[in-house]
Amino acid sequence: MDPNYNITKQNNVQVLEVRNLLNEFANKEILRAVQNKMDEGFSNFVVDLKQIAFMNSVGLNFLIMLKARSNDKGGHIAVANVSTKVMELLEMTKLRPIFQVNNSVEEAVATFLNHN
Repeated sequence: MDPNYNITKQNNVQVLEVRNLLNEFANKEILRAVQNKMDEGFSNFVVDLKQIAFMNSVGLNFLIMLKARSNDKGGHIAVANVSTKVMELLEMTKLRPIFQVNNSVEEAVATFLNHN
């Protein structure tokens, strides 16, 4: 297991817990792992950001790429446990409306289950 991320499953939703999104090389590793899950037929992902205090453009690019890949598979992305700094960045870059933001992973998973 990579110490930078962990993927678990709750119901039929993949939960991606990330610990750092500041390294483009590491983010590509995470995207490869997510792509493997998509190839297995999963398209809904919750990105748990509880360990991410702040983010830069590399992290934003990761979230945008993840959202695009999920959308291509007919799925959705939700982010959970978003810090104040990350929320400010999403709002400042006008990207906030494209992401479903939830207070917890459980809340995000429940939202997916209610839409299916």
